[in-house]
Amino acid sequence: MKNIDVAFCFDKNRWKSVTVAIISMLYNRGKCHYNIHCVISPNFADNTAAHKQMAAVVKKMDAKSSIEFIVFDEKKATIPFTSGMAFGGGVAYYKQDLWQLLPGVSRVISLDDDVIVRRPLDELATVDLGDNYMMRFAWGQAFRSPFGTEKYGEVMQFNAGVIVLNLAQQRKDKIYKNFAENYKDKNLSFEQGLMAVTYRGRMLAYPDDKVMYNFRVHCDKVRGRELAIIHYTGKKPWQFPVRFSGEWWRYAKMSPFYAELRANFIHNFITYLMIMPVPRRKWRHALRNRFSRV
Repeated sequence: MKNIDVAFCFDKNRWKSVTVAIISMLYNRGKCHYNIHCVISPNFADNTAAHKQMAAVVKKMDAKSSIEFIVFDEKKATIPFTSGMAFGGGVAYYKQDLWQLLPGVSRVISLDDDVIVRRPLDELATVDLGDNYMMRFAWGQAFRSPFGTEKYGEVMQFNAGVIVLNLAQQRKDKIYKNFAENYKDKNLSFEQGLMAVTYRGRMLAYPDDKVMYNFRVHCDKVRGRELAIIHYTGKKPWQFPVRFSGEWWRYAKMSPFYAELRANFIHNFITYLMIMPVPRRKWRHALRNRFSRV
């Protein structure tokens, strides 16, 4: 089997958590090898020391896997990189442009930085996507309840932190052209709402009835399923004691900056306690992103 393509999209604030996710993926790779595509913001482009550190981790853990860094020119983006939509935008929008950022890749597993991968991803790399634009996961979803917009009616959102994108089909149908029009509906939430509308009717739902590939720690129940990917939606294990946080710290200990992560945890916990009285969830989320350290 050829190397599996996996994409992480992140900025200067989250490269260490991405490294921990990569460590878990390589540690539990089985017979798999990976092409790791790091789509990074311009503010992380000049941090060559961090790039080298991440590359050294990959080489040490699996010489047959590779890592590359792709700086996203946001002027070429399908949709504006603003915070004008519900729950914001920015780096989350990079997923919409993987079709152009990875021109030689036909399909890619897209992972957020707040995941731990506990088994090989060969099944996700080989499942038949048909003519669907994307594969999501039937069980572990962020927005199982539908919401309505004046333009699109009822929309069933899904969690986009763990998805498989059919880039070849997206290019063939030029479906990415629809994002700009759908972006005008400000009631949609960043990439999850946009994808739910743009890919409606062409999203394959993986029936993770035995193995949960997107176990979301703050709302999903295990119910006897094996946890393939633990997704720390909501509070992060480097910020606060959360469910299965010990699993994240297990792989953080394998990183070259474990001591720094421990020190940052204390800082983040104090920051969290200080912003708890802030009345609006969106404000609390923005403050955590602004002052948290990884």
